[in-house]
This record gives sequence, structure tokens and C-alpha cells, in this order.
Amino acid sequence: MIKKIVKYLAVAAFYGFFITSCTEEVDFNQAKDLTLEPILASDLIFFNAPATKFFIDGSELSTIRDSVIIDLFNRDFVVDNVVKAEFVFETTNSINRAFSVQIDFLDDTDLLKHSFTISSLASPTNTDIVSTHTEVFENTLLDALKASNKVILTVQALSGGSPLNDNTPGRIQLKSKGIFYLKIEESE
Repeated sequence: MIKKIVKYLAVAAFYGFFITSCTEEVDFNQAKDLTLEPILASDLIFFNAPATKFFIDGSELSTIRDSVIIDLFNRDFVVDNVVKAEFVFETTNSINRAFSVQIDFLDDTDLLKHSFTISSLASPTNTDIVSTHTEVFENTLLDALKASNKVILTVQALSGGSPLNDNTPGRIQLKSKGIFYLKIEESE
């Protein structure tokens, strides 16, 4: 019986020492000045066209256009807290023609806010040739991005290489993702 009492006293002393020696006063006022800096990634644009899409009614098309509405920047939270954005574009070309892909950002009145072009090399053996481009939006470019709500893609087959027809093998593909850097500050 004495062994049990000594055992219980030893355990109680240990827990008592542990509880009293490891406590620290917690300052809950620290939570009033909180800054979070999350990084979010999202798929944005996907475009996939077989070579035959550049040949319609017996004629080679040099240009294909597509547009995408982006409403991400119609939200005050995003506009107020995004401090940097990166758009990463990957093109895959297995057509024996070089291509350029122009990406235009427009506002709600169709005013051009920002534009850039990506090149995609020809693939003489019709194997995938992958290239990447990263467009960084900071400062005035970030303001232009935040003012945009439409993206227009213009894919243009460049001269040289094989003529495009109904039997041309391969495809041109574009995919992109956006990486958004946020800074959320809460203070009282």
C-alpha cells in the first residue's frame, strides 16, 4: 500500500512540476497585428488544336483566336490583397511549323492593358517540343492585370516548315497556371 502511495505522489509531483514549470503567460493581443502571406496556384488557360484546325475549306489558316473572360479581379478581396502574380505558360508543339502565341489582356471596355508573345519552335519529326514562359506581374503590370477581365489568345502559324492540310500530323497546345502572392494584414 505504501508503494502505491509513493508511486501516486511521485506521479503527482512530476505532473505538478511539469505544469508549473512549462507555463508561460500568453499575450492574446498579439493576434491583433496579424499578417498572412499565402501563395495560391490555379490553372488558367488551356488551348489544344490539331494541325488540321489550321486548314479549313481547302485553305491554310495562319491565325486562330480564342478569348477567355477572367472575373478574378472583380473581387475586392483579390484586388486589395494580391501583391504579385506570375503566369506560367507551357506550349507543346508537334507540328512541323513554328508558332507564335500572343496573349492580350483587356479591360471591360476592350482597352488593351498588357500584351506579350510566346514562341513555339517547329517540330520536324512531329515529336513534342515543350517550351515555357513566365510572365511576372508586379507594380504597374500588376495594376494592369487587376484592371483586366478578358484574355485573347492569338495562335499564329509562322512561315516555313511544312504546309498545313487535312493530313498534317501533330498539335499545338498551350496550358497555363497562375501563381498569386497575397498579403493579408489584420490590425486594430
